[in-house]
Amino acid sequence: MTESSQIEGYASQIGFVDLTHGKTWVEETPWNVVSHVIGGKGLGAWFLYKYLPPRIDPLGKENIIVLATGPAQGVLPIAGRHIVVTKSPLTGLYLDSGAGGVFGVTMKRAGFDAIVIRGSSEKWVRLQIEDSTISIHEAKELVGLNYLDLERRVKALHDKKASVTGIGRAGENKVLFAALMNDKHRAAGRGGIGAIFGAKKVKAISAVGNSDSQFVEPEQIKDVTKELRERAKRNREAGHLLYKIGTSWLPTISSNLGQLPVENYSKTTIEDPEKITGYAFYEKFDNQYRPRPCYRCSIGCSFVITKPVSWSSEEELQLPEYETIGLLGTNLGIYDVESILKLNYACNDYGLDTISTGGVIGWFMETSEKGVLPEQYKNEAVTFGDTEGAWSLIQKIVEQEGIGKVLSKGVREASRIIGNGSELWAVHVKGLELPAWDPRGRLGMGLSYAVTPVGGSHLRGWPETSEPPNKSAITVVPGLIRQQNLKILKDSLIMCHFTHSIKPAMKIDDAANILSKITQKQVTPEQVMEKANMIWDLTRLINEREYQNQAPRNFDTLPYRLMKEPVPSGRAEGLTSFISIEDFEKSLTELYKQRGLTVNGAVTQERKAYLLK
Repeated sequence: MTESSQIEGYASQIGFVDLTHGKTWVEETPWNVVSHVIGGKGLGAWFLYKYLPPRIDPLGKENIIVLATGPAQGVLPIAGRHIVVTKSPLTGLYLDSGAGGVFGVTMKRAGFDAIVIRGSSEKWVRLQIEDSTISIHEAKELVGLNYLDLERRVKALHDKKASVTGIGRAGENKVLFAALMNDKHRAAGRGGIGAIFGAKKVKAISAVGNSDSQFVEPEQIKDVTKELRERAKRNREAGHLLYKIGTSWLPTISSNLGQLPVENYSKTTIEDPEKITGYAFYEKFDNQYRPRPCYRCSIGCSFVITKPVSWSSEEELQLPEYETIGLLGTNLGIYDVESILKLNYACNDYGLDTISTGGVIGWFMETSEKGVLPEQYKNEAVTFGDTEGAWSLIQKIVEQEGIGKVLSKGVREASRIIGNGSELWAVHVKGLELPAWDPRGRLGMGLSYAVTPVGGSHLRGWPETSEPPNKSAITVVPGLIRQQNLKILKDSLIMCHFTHSIKPAMKIDDAANILSKITQKQVTPEQVMEKANMIWDLTRLINEREYQNQAPRNFDTLPYRLMKEPVPSGRAEGLTSFISIEDFEKSLTELYKQRGLTVNGAVTQERKAYLLK
């Protein structure tokens, strides 16, 4: 990578924390790096590749965590997220997970493009970020708090205006799918980031930013800002439901497409999906709700319910997102909206990924119903539709009690421990539980899941079609690669993925224009595609170091249920994720070919030399 000078759009500093020695320091943002990988996900992947030794214990002191911002943050609307990059304790592989709210913008306004955390502390600590400095403080008094109480306490200790990210009891107890929460209801949820914070004994990070600081002259991005707002307004006025009830409108769509997970992905549709959409929540709670958008968002997809409930003293509760409705609702055979709200509240407060939690509990419910639990766990069996049983399992997972200790390891490891054929209905990719979009209802979705470096994630690129998988997936490969790269660019700028719901939707050309305007360095669509390719390759290279000389192709797979078990009813009736195993292999080979990988899915030596020069 060639040298380049300072670039507009950045805070210009990277903060480093060495927990083992109790030290912090600040370095200049590596301009020669960001000129190639932009920021956010790209910058985090670069730090991980540079500093992370291969095959270390993700919960050991050698692991690193990178909290990263991007050049669009604090500058443009629909750019309120931040990215956390690390090695996952759940999968043992590369991980990045994004979170909304205001923490990322606040961290950038406090003076940092990224914070890199290394080592482990002997005592519980919290970090404070303010005025381009990072400080370490003892946090003994915070241990045992769940997230909502933690956030209030940290604000009292630091500043009531601070934005806070931290862990609840799940992270303290190192549940392998513990989330890193922020700004009340937001989460960098996937892959166990909260467990790493627990292992490093970091309870919370608070940031106070200077709201008057500017990283870009307003005039140079005025036209981009105006255009993004107008494109969002166009879809809002057209009645797009994302603007009215957030992602909670999607159960109807996914059920109609045959993609809704029902009873551990054994089915993909229900008769009346409207009974679990946001409108059903609003009716249940007398339309007492209000929006809670990310920083300067023109979409505002997040909502909270403000009607009191008997089981929580909180003044507002998050309206569950679609993924949560799918995994903690239909996937568990639960269709009562207050039950879903309660389970979501528990996960948010304990600090648990709702997707993985619903995935592993759904698997356990099916295992219970099939009667194959070992004798020692039979008295803890829970079947589909049992809300109180699901609530009890969440407590057991967090406290590592009984079957909860097994479930806390995620569905891949839990199915290995329980055995008795339960691996056949353990739904995950690379150890990461799948989201609420069954690939047996969409052509090429299974290919997207299979090749994603983090494992089973829906935020790494969708096929450019909603057709069912009743023909070869080879046809969708070019569009899938385009969408994978667009997602990488959004996570590196950082822009919200829901810019697919402005009109017209954000595309590669927009990414090039946005980066050009912010940095005042002209970038073409072809050049930003190459930056995305570089970041994709970096994440693949990080995983290759973990595969211990095995072919990456061996890990780019789908679970048995999604490859071998046809959908029983609905639009996707009779379908699996591909028309045949042969078509999956051919589609995989074609994607590797178009991405310039070897036939075994490895980054070529020539490409590796180019990336690392």
